[in-house]
Amino acid sequence: MYKTSKFVSAYADEKESHPFRIHMERHTILALTDDIAGKSVLDIACGSGSYSRMFYEHGAKKIVGIDYSEEMIRNAIKNTPSNLPIDYIVADGENYRNSLKFDFVFHSYFLNYAKSLEALGEMCETISSNLNNNSYMLGLVSMLGNEPSGSITCCDFFTDYDGLLEEGSEYFIYFRDQDEYIKNYNWSKESYTKALFQAGLKNIQWHKPKYRKTELLSDEDWGELTAHNVFLAVTANKE
Repeated sequence: MYKTSKFVSAYADEKESHPFRIHMERHTILALTDDIAGKSVLDIACGSGSYSRMFYEHGAKKIVGIDYSEEMIRNAIKNTPSNLPIDYIVADGENYRNSLKFDFVFHSYFLNYAKSLEALGEMCETISSNLNNNSYMLGLVSMLGNEPSGSITCCDFFTDYDGLLEEGSEYFIYFRDQDEYIKNYNWSKESYTKALFQAGLKNIQWHKPKYRKTELLSDEDWGELTAHNVFLAVTANKE
């Protein structure tokens, strides 16, 4: 997964520059993130570290970013000043447990990798077990598997499958000009909610993407993104 530097470098650049990433994805995260000044953050599936660095910029005192891809972690370390309080670790998010508990756990397109309901449960246990009591989590969950294949054309990624996907079906996300692709699994909001609840998380709420309109995307593109939920955000508390 994400083994080539070409793919990882292009993915990292897109995270920092594409209008969808900046004006919808990042905008949604910041709109739903409580004040994290002075708090500790665990960033699961941190990728190239874009959001780990963003949390530092908003006052987090300690950030740990984990990702299964060694190439992603190498890119994150390369693009993060060594004096920042961010540690990057190659780790499998399905069973990652840190002796340090965190004030805030963030996960971006992490739960979409669950191959089964059992794996989904383990991932939600990871989120819950790494949280302090009276703390919270925020996640982005891809909903591309719930949308018609090819319905999103204004971003640099697209899907390719026939008909409607069944619960738990795998599907692939391709990126323009890239040989590598992402394998995801299609789960419903109900399955995600049940797994999070069973892991001990409360006040589970789903949120549609928020966006800040920019001329870098046309009205047609914004219409496409708002008509089809590329992702949903989910928040929950650990009591």
